[in-house]
Amino acid sequence: MIRNHKTGPDPGARRPLISVRNERGRFVLHNGTVYTPWEKFSGGVSVRGAIIDRVFAGELPEDLARDGGELIDCCNCLILPGFVDLHLHGARGFDFTLASVDEMIRAVSYHASAGGTTTLMPTLVSAPLEHIKKAAQKIRQARTKISSPYLAGVHLEGPFLNPWYKGAHTEAYLKNPEPGLIDDLLSSLGDVLGMVTLSPELPHAQNAIVRLDSSGVIVAAGHSGATLEEIEEAVKCGLRHAVHTYSAMRRFHHRSPGVLGAVLTMDELSAEIVADGIHTHPAAVKLFFRAKPAEKAVLATDALAVCGLPDRECRLGDKKIINRGGKAQLEDGTLAGSILTMNRALAGAEKMSGLSLQRVLPAATINPARVMRLEKEKGSLEKGKDADITVVDARYNVLLTVCRGKPFRANEES
Repeated sequence: MIRNHKTGPDPGARRPLISVRNERGRFVLHNGTVYTPWEKFSGGVSVRGAIIDRVFAGELPEDLARDGGELIDCCNCLILPGFVDLHLHGARGFDFTLASVDEMIRAVSYHASAGGTTTLMPTLVSAPLEHIKKAAQKIRQARTKISSPYLAGVHLEGPFLNPWYKGAHTEAYLKNPEPGLIDDLLSSLGDVLGMVTLSPELPHAQNAIVRLDSSGVIVAAGHSGATLEEIEEAVKCGLRHAVHTYSAMRRFHHRSPGVLGAVLTMDELSAEIVADGIHTHPAAVKLFFRAKPAEKAVLATDALAVCGLPDRECRLGDKKIINRGGKAQLEDGTLAGSILTMNRALAGAEKMSGLSLQRVLPAATINPARVMRLEKEKGSLEKGKDADITVVDARYNVLLTVCRGKPFRANEES
């Protein structure tokens, strides 16, 4: 059996398994430690179809045992809400900006099976607008081909970024968010466009934020040299979020706090942290979780195509990305995204922040669901919500992922 969270897994432990063909769509996970994520207790979760039917504490209830559904003993593992990732570029060699529909499905399935992610927002790097439109169309097609994991929409990280803070983005593709460009994107991507990261200090940025926000698109700050005052004005226009805190941001100064100072001190903004120990020092992760309100801290992977492929070369748009020793870099050594999956992001956040799992878990579940405006369906284990569940062992290895009632097994990509 698997011992408790602090002592680690027993090498002989059994994995919780659901039959490959569970035709009735009826099963019960029991004998686990449930994190809702606000509460923690021994118990389980009952699933009927794509919906959570019951969350219970204690032993398996007799009526559920008699119900005829499949019973899955979780062997004291952790039963968590499915993870929600609003910033990832690909996996297993496939970059969302370049991938075919089938390759996109393989990439997101990897994040589900290996990382426990049940809801995600495929992210496109800065590219010519026609390339962005074609990639978004493929994501639209992928949404129609798979029901799980759930693709919550396209996240455009660029091209409306400050060239001085471009990071791994190609400078030639960067543009100011002029009204005509924003109208064009909304017209062509409107039904699938979920989030746009831009630099709020650019010309036309405030008008773009108003236009995007009024159209239901999440607007995030990133790759920015903005002042604190410029961020304050952007928040009034509808800016709600910030990507990869610390990375590709104007540095903090005690007389000029800049965008980083705004992100850390403005409670109106939710903000991401990439907790891989590479993008952020443990002390910076600890500071982030101390500074942000508990409901505004968000974990994201910023995972690239090299995720899941150790020591390999892949593409990020038109640039070569090299994974060396766990670092995703451009050929010139510039740090790019990460090779994280969400289970590893959660493990890193707990370790580096020094906080409990119960404290950091909302950053991987309900908080990003709130950013996406999906908190009524996603992000927590509650009766009537989507059956998005991740079962992990004490070291956060994913044993089972359930996306809207559909099981993915560890290392399965289908």
